[in-house]
Amino acid sequence: MYDKVKLWIDRCDVGDGFSHIASHLDEAKELTGLNTGEVSTYGRLQGLKVRMYVGGLSIVGSLPKFLYGGTNIYPLERETTAEAISKIEDALHLSLADAKVTSFEFGCCFLMRHPVWGYLDRLGTMPRMQRCRYTKETLYYKHKGQQQPKTICIYDKIAEARTHQMEISPGLQDSNLLRYEIRFDGRLPQQLKWPIVIASTLHRKEFYKMVMSRYQDAYFSIKNPNKVRPDYMNEIKTVADAFDCFVGKLMNNAGQSQEQVSAFLDELKAAGVFADRKNYTRLKQRIERAATKARLTIADEMVKELDDDVKNSGAYV
Repeated sequence: MYDKVKLWIDRCDVGDGFSHIASHLDEAKELTGLNTGEVSTYGRLQGLKVRMYVGGLSIVGSLPKFLYGGTNIYPLERETTAEAISKIEDALHLSLADAKVTSFEFGCCFLMRHPVWGYLDRLGTMPRMQRCRYTKETLYYKHKGQQQPKTICIYDKIAEARTHQMEISPGLQDSNLLRYEIRFDGRLPQQLKWPIVIASTLHRKEFYKMVMSRYQDAYFSIKNPNKVRPDYMNEIKTVADAFDCFVGKLMNNAGQSQEQVSAFLDELKAAGVFADRKNYTRLKQRIERAATKARLTIADEMVKELDDDVKNSGAYV
């Protein structure tokens, strides 16, 4: 499930072999900082970006691409993560067991029955996160501030691979491959409530299980609209029932309904309509209750398909 990672190891932890690392890199070059005059060496190691500073060593890149020779469609479990780290150690002739992990991506690709954009259309809002639909094939949930300690990304993996001219495995070129991942960046011990996050932590069973739980919980916190039942008219008894049903139909039938609700709330906030800011939350909850009223809706089959895939991703932790 691991993909891109950022590792940092202090020079003192590398030892005498630090000066020899450059000889193991592809196309190693030196770069001098204009302001500080500090000389750093950078190069690549089978797709990984490696940079040597006075104080230590930085390694950035996709572990599955490094292990499998250019593709990250197939995720790394605990055992294959340990294998990838061991391969880096052998290539650089150093130990990474105590290298600090400053960020990492955790996710999986799911083979779907329908085009990926249809699933993205059906995914609603997430608590305390901003829903960002950049293109038809990509959906992000991000914090509203500049810092992004956690980002949820759901997108069409085949479309992304073609955009970046990445290798697509034979037989998958015309498939509907949905990628769901979480990107954790910065202050990982505080963010994940784990004492220390180093390279050897990634393939520990307890840590992997905890990250998997966060991965699944994040997905299931997304509020997904359902479809209105054909016989919903039989359920309408009051004006309030009729109002909820009407709003629910609008929310579920509009392709960009979630964006429209967010835009409407932003307009209200900009105009300062409510003196009490809690009223914006109350309004949002009121609309969502109408859109997802259980006795007037049925589960969407495509959402259920993705729900089952995410549940099954944690079957073999």
